[in-house]
Amino acid sequence: MTKFNKYIIKLFVQYTVIVQVFVAIITLIANTFQHTKMLSEYNISFMTLIVYDLMKTPYLLYTTMPMTIVISTMLVMVTLLKNNELIAYVSLGGKIRNLAYPFIVSGIFLSVLLYFSADVINPKIMLERERFAYENIKNRTFNVSGKLTDMWLKESDSSFININLMDPTEKKIIGITEYHLNNNFQVDYIVTYDSAEYYEGKWIEKNKKVFAMDPVPVMTDSAEEVIQERELFDELTSLPVLSPKFLSLKEVRRTAEIMKKQDINTAKYYLQLYKSYAHALSVIVIILVIFPLCIGFNRNHSYIAVASKSLFTGFAYWMLMASFQSLGKTGLFSPLAANFIPIGAFFILALALIYRRERAL
Repeated sequence: MTKFNKYIIKLFVQYTVIVQVFVAIITLIANTFQHTKMLSEYNISFMTLIVYDLMKTPYLLYTTMPMTIVISTMLVMVTLLKNNELIAYVSLGGKIRNLAYPFIVSGIFLSVLLYFSADVINPKIMLERERFAYENIKNRTFNVSGKLTDMWLKESDSSFININLMDPTEKKIIGITEYHLNNNFQVDYIVTYDSAEYYEGKWIEKNKKVFAMDPVPVMTDSAEEVIQERELFDELTSLPVLSPKFLSLKEVRRTAEIMKKQDINTAKYYLQLYKSYAHALSVIVIILVIFPLCIGFNRNHSYIAVASKSLFTGFAYWMLMASFQSLGKTGLFSPLAANFIPIGAFFILALALIYRRERAL
């Protein structure tokens, strides 16, 4: 790698860090002011509120990374133009397409980081943030594992529940097994339900079976349908941390596969899964669009015009992605198409811009 490429990568990293720190400070201030009513509502300290908002910062930085990349790429190109370094590079025989190399290297690194954030960092942090809110703000017990399949929960000191699959957005639970213990902490009896659905404040549990375990397992009771209130199920399906965007990518994929076998609509889960992939790839595509867009060698080249074009392009990309996400939710496009058509369109635009700038020299 040449010194010039290393210099570009160094500039890119510096500007990205600066912009991300600025975004973090602004979002922290905005969120804190937005949540000030929680001080009196839950009688908590200002420091507790600060910690609560700080815990969401990594997730906010993850979501705002594409716009950060627009700004940092623009700043790198403006710096190269302002210092006449880009003119010197071209005068010495440098090619515009070769200039893409350091940007692609930086983009690949950020894409891997974003993928890791979506799969590992964000789910864990958001789960801990929800736990912090329950235990330190709402003063309630939090016993959720942050996944939707094979969940083990404690309902009481003598009762544990295993859930095969839960869909919080549809308020539906499949495969419920209750283990009830005796005074010796041994399984006294087991209750199973095929499924449970929320309806008008209560849960409709289907195909109930009760098995006594002592001295040998034997079914002692059964019912086709049981309607009752279940506070634990209410809490589980109402937790925002259990929405698809707060699950690891592995858990989202596993949930979608199980739901598909149950003939349940999996569009929202695959939409979220592909959105995470597209979000990681978007930084590379955005970089490849922005850097040739900022190139100009005439004397009337305006830095304000460069900034305007870059920000407008970033906004256009964001609008296109949001529009296709909405179309994907309505079913007009498949989850795969809804996420990758904008990526493909802007990648073609990037190649066209690079080719056009190359021909113009």
